[in-house]
Amino acid sequence: MRKRCVVIGSVEPDIEIKNYISPGDFVICADRGWIHAKNQGIQPDMIVGDFDSSPRPMAEDADVVVLPVVKDDTDTYHIARYIVENNFTDALFCCVLGGKRIEHTLANIQTLLFLAQNRINATMIDSRSSLIAVSDGQITLPDMPGKYFSVLSLGESAEGVSISGAKYPLDNYDMKNNYPIGTSNEFDGTDVHISVKKGDILVVITDKD
Repeated sequence: MRKRCVVIGSVEPDIEIKNYISPGDFVICADRGWIHAKNQGIQPDMIVGDFDSSPRPMAEDADVVVLPVVKDDTDTYHIARYIVENNFTDALFCCVLGGKRIEHTLANIQTLLFLAQNRINATMIDSRSSLIAVSDGQITLPDMPGKYFSVLSLGESAEGVSISGAKYPLDNYDMKNNYPIGTSNEFDGTDVHISVKKGDILVVITDKD
């Protein structure tokens, strides 16, 4: 049985988050994300954070987990651990890309990798892009006219990367993290199949304009 968690982060939203929430989803807000949820009329099930970037919420209908400011895990990574430990199969992260601090985006991409390595189908989105990590596995993308997709190595080496059905195919290629050969590929009227035999890759789908 599929079980999905929707996470709302602290970055200012550029989407209508509620349009991405389905009945039965478990909604968690990370730190300032509870304010975004409130502004869009979303009732979270849980609010997690050290609340260094927002007031501490006084929520009657949501569990509030207060984390210490000094800690090893980011708030988002703490939530990722919760997702793994509570047997969710899928996760959607909103409001975790961009913002004023690029290191937070990079940390969130590392968190996305952690989820992929634990076999969680996780995606991070904003208004223009979707990010998916794949670890020792494969993914199929439907044809998406008007979008680019890129495939990047998340480790020193991603072995046996193959891309079929795209404008620029790749066959059993050992992809390195210091050479972005997989940037700005294009859909070609059919499903795109992406696989990696050993290692970790990041798939980024982005609007062309």
